[in-house]
This record gives sequence, C-alpha cells and structure tokens, in this order.
Amino acid sequence: MSELRAKDYVRPGRRGYTTRLWVTDPDGGRRQVRVTAPTWREFRTELNRVRRDNDLGLLADPQRLTVSGLSGRWLTTMGSRIRPRTHERYAQLLRDHVIPRIGGVRLAKLRPAHVQVVIDGMAGEGMAARSIVQAYRVLSELLKQGVKWQVLAVNPAAAVSPPRPGRPVLTIPDAATVGRVLVAAEGGVFHAPLVLAASTGMRRGEVLGLAWRDVDLEGGLVRVNATLQRIAGELALVDPKTDRSRRTVMLPPFAVAILKEHRAEQAERRLLAGPGWTDRGLVFDRGDGRPLDPGHFSHVFHSLAIATGCPEVRLHDLRHAFATTLLASGRVHPKVVSEALGHASVGFTMDVYASVLPSMQQAAAEAMQEALGGVVTNL
Repeated sequence: MSELRAKDYVRPGRRGYTTRLWVTDPDGGRRQVRVTAPTWREFRTELNRVRRDNDLGLLADPQRLTVSGLSGRWLTTMGSRIRPRTHERYAQLLRDHVIPRIGGVRLAKLRPAHVQVVIDGMAGEGMAARSIVQAYRVLSELLKQGVKWQVLAVNPAAAVSPPRPGRPVLTIPDAATVGRVLVAAEGGVFHAPLVLAASTGMRRGEVLGLAWRDVDLEGGLVRVNATLQRIAGELALVDPKTDRSRRTVMLPPFAVAILKEHRAEQAERRLLAGPGWTDRGLVFDRGDGRPLDPGHFSHVFHSLAIATGCPEVRLHDLRHAFATTLLASGRVHPKVVSEALGHASVGFTMDVYASVLPSMQQAAAEAMQEALGGVVTNL
C-alpha cells in the first residue's frame, strides 16, 4: 500500500472523515477500501488498523488469496513471536515441502485432500516420519491462523491424520567412550567445551553461549541464560529453548578445575591479542574473543569419535550419557536430572530414558520382591 498523506486526501463531511485506499490482492488485482469515522481521532485509529490489516494480508479477497500468500503473511507475523531458529525451520518446511505442492491453491478451494498431497508427497520422497509430522504441524498452524483471520472457514488439516513417528533409537556412549573422546581432545580448543558438555548435559548452543558472568567457579555452578545459534548465516546469542532451559547446573570438581585452567589460558591470550580481542564475555572463544561455531564444534567431535573407534556417537549423545549415568546410579532423583537437563517435566525425562535403563526396571522388580515376595510365597 502506498503512503497516504491524510491532509491531502482525507475529506471531512457530514458523516465525519473519509478516504479510500488501494489494496493489491495476491493475483495483482487492485481495488479500493473505504475508511470512514465520525471524529478525527477515531479516523486515525481506523486508518492505522486498515493499514496494519493490509500489511498482514487481511484485506485481501479470500477468493483470491492462496496458500503461498497466506504463508508469507503468517511468517511475517510469527517473526516476533517465536525463536529465530524456529522461524527459520517453519519457513524451510513451508518453502521446501508445502509451497511447491499446494502453494498456488486458492484458500477458497483448499480441501483436506490438498493437505494429504503434502504428506503423501513427502512420504514418496522417503522423508522421515518425524519430518513429515513437523511439516504437517506447521501447515496446520498456518491454516488455523487463517481461520482466526477469517480468510478460511475451517482448517482442512484437522481432517487429515499425519503418520506416527516411531520412538527414536538413542545412542548412549558409556563412561569409557566419553573418557576416550575427552582425552583425545586434550590440548585442543574444544577440550574445555567438551568437558562442560559431558559433565553437565548442557546443549551445544548452551555451552558455546555461556558467559563468564554466569559462571561461579567458587560455588561450582553455571547458569544457563543464553544459547548460541546460527541465524540467517550469522552467529547470535538468543534466549534458551524454553523457560525451563533457563537453569542453574552444578559442576563436578574436575569440571571446575578444567574451567579454571581455561580461564587462565584465555586471560593470557586476551593480553597478547590486545586491540585484536573482541570482548563478548564468552567462556569459550575461537582465539580472539569471538564465538566458536556450533557446526564446527559438532564436526570436530565427529572426527574425535572416529579417531577413538566410536563413529556412531554424536555430540548431542553426551547429553544422553549424562542423563542415563545419573539415573542409573540410583542416587540422583529423576526430578533433579530433569531440571539439570532443562526438560519441560520429569515425566518427559523418564519417557525418553526409562526404556534404555533396564537397571531401573530391575531395581523396581527387586523392590517388589523384597516388599511382597515373602508374603506371597507363604500364602
């Protein structure tokens, strides 16, 4: 919509103030929208509302608006409401899987069969069930918003059932495997970050986004207040994944010792760098104060895993190893483990890891035997 100068185009009359604005529909057609209000203040309010609705695409003719047009407006709206990385993922799923298949379909003609086309097309390309479900959920949210904006009567995705993804198979390295990787990393830039990841269960971005102001080496703890991510090609510090992800994690003594050594070594490098040092306050840096790249972190870990004879282990699997080590010990309450991981609930934690902890099942059986075994056998 072109800029409107009220003093030139607004006409006062017996019914108040009025003007007309040009609206461009998705197919390129243009039409006029009339704005009228009895007082100047109400007119300005109504004019701003019309302009805002037009920017969101709410004034477009629903008979002409397409799935592609709705998705563009929805993504613009969601830009300030969700995490940047999540926004990128939504845009990718729509761009790669939805728009090529049904982007040109007008909302007035959109049916559940079109949503099924997206699901079947992704399945035919061999996409994982989890990716198909993600695309379905994003498309469903898009169409749900279309209903709220009153450009759709119903959400066609509600009548379609996506595939059910199977439970992912976790790769959980044992303590010996983790130890070999840490030893292989000694002397390198990523040794200290790996020690922190292995000893706290922190996510990759949380480790690399950690700032010294959130580290208390005397108290033996770190506070997770940010995560480092690559967004639109640039590294940026963003809020943690969820409110639960913002947490305090205790450090074991060996991790405290490694971080103290790292802090001293970093101070020496900072002194030598002088004006060349970029002060971001980060615990881990690439040598000049700037952040380490998360993708490079994963790549280095993969090389170390191959060198130590465990190529199937990923960097994220250190998080699984941390969780299962604590749970299997029987000395740490599952709620404490859940809070350390930053999970939404202890139920989620147990749902993820209980199936890979046969020792916990065995402990439950032994507890019941001790409690009731003698009574039952004497009946």
